[in-house]
Amino acid sequence: MSEIIRLCPRCGAEYREGFSICSDCHVPLVSRLDTEAGDPLVPLAMETSFDLVAELLDRFEKKAIPYVIEAGTALRCLDDETAALYEPEDWQARIYVVSSRQKDAAGILADVKFRRQLERLPGAPRRQEEDQ
Repeated sequence: MSEIIRLCPRCGAEYREGFSICSDCHVPLVSRLDTEAGDPLVPLAMETSFDLVAELLDRFEKKAIPYVIEAGTALRCLDDETAALYEPEDWQARIYVVSSRQKDAAGILADVKFRRQLERLPGAPRRQEEDQ
């Protein structure tokens, strides 16, 4: 007799028969993931550090996390078509990820920010490239 596997539609976690709610996302489990409806993009972060964003996207690429980024010095014009912008604003980036990988992406973002904070401490070792 095969066991029925239940899935979380948000994070993709698998549960054995008898569970009905994802313990991480707190959403009802399903018997199969609906791929026809797609995997909607959800906002992850708004960042102003080009270097942080570059590192984050590199990590997303290595972990095969689908993402979209809107970046530049005129993002306000995307939000308000009537906005009059005569000089560039500070650079910023909006980062979106597919909802099924939001938890993974948020963990990577937290790790990148944490590592950057550690590097600012007095006596901190210099950054080394990593293969994550």
